[in-house]
Amino acid sequence: MGSRRNLSKKSAILDFIPYLVLTIVVVFLLFPVYWMVITSFKRPIDTTTPTLIPFVDFQPTLRTWTDIVFGFNFYQSVRALLNSVITATVSATLCVLIGGAAGYGLSRFRFEKWKNRDIASFVLAQRMMPPAVALVPLFIMMNYLRLIDTLIAIILIHTAFNLPFAVWILKDFFDEIPVEIEEAAMVDGCTRTDAFLKIALPLAAPGLVVSWIFCLAFSWNDLMVVLAMAYNKAVTLPWMIATGHSMRALEWWTISAYGTLAIVPPMILAALIQKYIVRGLTFGAVKG
Repeated sequence: MGSRRNLSKKSAILDFIPYLVLTIVVVFLLFPVYWMVITSFKRPIDTTTPTLIPFVDFQPTLRTWTDIVFGFNFYQSVRALLNSVITATVSATLCVLIGGAAGYGLSRFRFEKWKNRDIASFVLAQRMMPPAVALVPLFIMMNYLRLIDTLIAIILIHTAFNLPFAVWILKDFFDEIPVEIEEAAMVDGCTRTDAFLKIALPLAAPGLVVSWIFCLAFSWNDLMVVLAMAYNKAVTLPWMIATGHSMRALEWWTISAYGTLAIVPPMILAALIQKYIVRGLTFGAVKG
């Protein structure tokens, strides 16, 4: 009896360990978000002390949010939010459109002089290049084209930086689609373009959504390009977060409010299309 009890205790402990580790990881990941959210509701004097529980450790206030949404910073906040939405959405859409066509070409056609594998490796290598290396040439180019502090410049640069990722991941998705389906459609009279638009793209829809989400996230979170190319009209939320200070000191309450505002739209979007993200990430994972 004693040995059985010991075994049951050991089994219970072993079963409990994964939950304990998972809880620690979740707390570790979510605590900074919680701290940022509650800091946005603190008075400036409360941000200097480690207060964690609203209505217990400190009295929440809407002063910062009122200033951002209705007060002095209203115009800047709305403009930064709209700029973030426009640049992220348009650049992600361009990446999926161009990357889908390029990925399909690399998946379905065989090139002789420059092998498909070499082309794919070259495309991926562009994504590995640090963006800071190209900022000065890009600034000179955009200044010559009079595109500094415009959304067009940021959209073009984000598209150029994120396009290799879209091409690579969409090529893998098209590789998982049996080519016999398109061949059967072409036997029935479809052209190669029809097979691409009516057969391959619908089947690769989860991959398109995943690519679009990742490209949107990269563009939404970018600071370096916006900091170099924008100063007034084309600023985005990361720019507002990075410059959330006054002449006296960092305004942690303002930075936290802009940070909270920046994570809300992606969270809502991820919740709405969660099933497509899961399908896209697991597409082709099981073969048999």
